[in-house]
Amino acid sequence: MNASKIFAGLCLAALFAAGSQAMGAAPDSLVIRQADAGKSFTLAVGQHFGVLLKEQAGTGYSWAVAQDSTALLRFEGSAIQSAAATPGGAQLRMLNFSAVAAGKGALKIDYSRPWEKDKPPAKTFSVTLTVAK
Repeated sequence: MNASKIFAGLCLAALFAAGSQAMGAAPDSLVIRQADAGKSFTLAVGQHFGVLLKEQAGTGYSWAVAQDSTALLRFEGSAIQSAAATPGGAQLRMLNFSAVAAGKGALKIDYSRPWEKDKPPAKTFSVTLTVAK
């Protein structure tokens, strides 16, 4: 491996770490990934966590919290975690949340085009959350 590839890899790792810190994600906070769809997680009231999902740049599709998602959480915003390597390529979006009330509910996130109100989402991501005091 040549030095420029090693340097590029180190730069990407540093950007990933800096992006996590800038978005309020602590190094030890929970990150739920696309492969975790359908799983259950237990949180504490006040705990922050992120959901990391892949989206396709340039298609108009994006991830958004579904209307029927649990009210136990507060959505704190989202940001691109890892930009597409090529124009129009896949990228990772981090959606940040905090648990605000005790109980059990489903976090649902839809992948859709915001202007297509009459169409169902292309994909839906969901996990079951139990929030303890």
